[in-house]
Amino acid sequence: MTATDTTTTAPRPPVTAWPLENALISAALAAQRVSWIDAPARALGLKPFTRQQLTRQALVALRRTKSGRPTRLRTAFGTFLMPLTADDATSLVGHADEAGARGTVTALTSQGRRLRLTPHAGLPVTLGALHAQVRTAAEETADALHAARRPDGALDRADWRDLTARLARQLVLGAEGAQDALVSGILDAVARAEDSTEHAARVAALRRRLDPYVHGERPGPLAAGLADDARDTVVEHALEVCTRALADTAAQALALLTVDTEPAVGDRAERAVSEALRRYPPLAATVHEVTAPFTWHGMTVDAGTDLLCATAWLRDLDEGRGHGGDPSVSLCAAPAPCAAAELGALAATALVRALTRHAEPVVLVPRLDADALPADLPPDSLRLALTDARHTPGSAEARPTADGYVPPAAGQSPARYAALLTAGARGLEQHARKLAECARLDGWNHDAFGEHCRMTLLAHAERCARAAGDARRAADWLAN
Repeated sequence: MTATDTTTTAPRPPVTAWPLENALISAALAAQRVSWIDAPARALGLKPFTRQQLTRQALVALRRTKSGRPTRLRTAFGTFLMPLTADDATSLVGHADEAGARGTVTALTSQGRRLRLTPHAGLPVTLGALHAQVRTAAEETADALHAARRPDGALDRADWRDLTARLARQLVLGAEGAQDALVSGILDAVARAEDSTEHAARVAALRRRLDPYVHGERPGPLAAGLADDARDTVVEHALEVCTRALADTAAQALALLTVDTEPAVGDRAERAVSEALRRYPPLAATVHEVTAPFTWHGMTVDAGTDLLCATAWLRDLDEGRGHGGDPSVSLCAAPAPCAAAELGALAATALVRALTRHAEPVVLVPRLDADALPADLPPDSLRLALTDARHTPGSAEARPTADGYVPPAAGQSPARYAALLTAGARGLEQHARKLAECARLDGWNHDAFGEHCRMTLLAHAERCARAAGDARRAADWLAN
């Protein structure tokens, strides 16, 4: 043997999870559909037994036993090759793209259903050129949503979906396409197609419906600068992403504004949308079909493999190590930056900003606590209200008292008073915690007078906690 002899390492197959690991990940996937199981764990102070913490523990153990390498898993939802870090997920999907081996991409819902996603496509214009158009269209939609409110300020979810879908169509297709609600209906049907035959038929129907706004004499703003053969893909992807951001993320951002602890710092709307995308990514998990074999870092990936990119899980796992990831990737499954996703986030921010310029959001259902936000916040489960921040005509102007308290103006909606009561309850609970923490200090231990002061503090804390409970019950009564 000479010094010039070299050895080559043959590509190896992915590591396979043990049966117990398969069972744990399968249970974590199945548990996502049962949101109520977190309530008993939180009520008993058993945070490690919530779905989020149990899933995190299972992934940490899997990372440790598999040295962080992508792992083949057999679950109740199918067999997947799952990257265990966000960087590996991006790299693996990127290699499949470069090898021409990435086929159908689907979103995996909490119910285990797969929704087809449009292929990623770049935009022909810069976002800077769209800012004024996005702002104007968002303000018009905000006015329409204000007008559609019920007498108590509540927003109907169906009205929200219809008006935000119209905004997405206006941004992508132009003023004429904005009025064509059937476009959005067909787009939703495309995502829910059961097989390739049904999917092809629905895509053909969508393109027939889009033809006047994409290939007509006056194409929409995103199609005008493109060659004919590229227009369909760009328009379909941008419309899907913008619709998702406006219907889901904007609603979640409004809910997060109600528990914003720093309302006067920076741009509230931008911060809320970014937080909603980070906490509740619309594409929490995506499945990428591999259509041809390729090699990634010495590992062979066979044709027919399904790559499971569990975006929400990996982001939650990495946050504990100071890595939250880019929230804009939550809107698109591509391994590269997506301008359509940035447009969707921009539109959602503009809508939230326009809605809150003269009103404040209120969450009627579910109850949100700034110190214990839920692991998931399905948009269809949200009941939101918008209460006028301005005083009603003819009412006396509310003036702050010496301690900064602003008395509520008369004649406002029940939802507004419910929000004020909830905020008051939150303040009482915080005050009770501070009193209890003060009572736990060892400085009271020296004599009987100190112990008497400690008991007084604890009594005050108990009264504050009891008053907070009464205020929350009154708020629930007003909200419902």
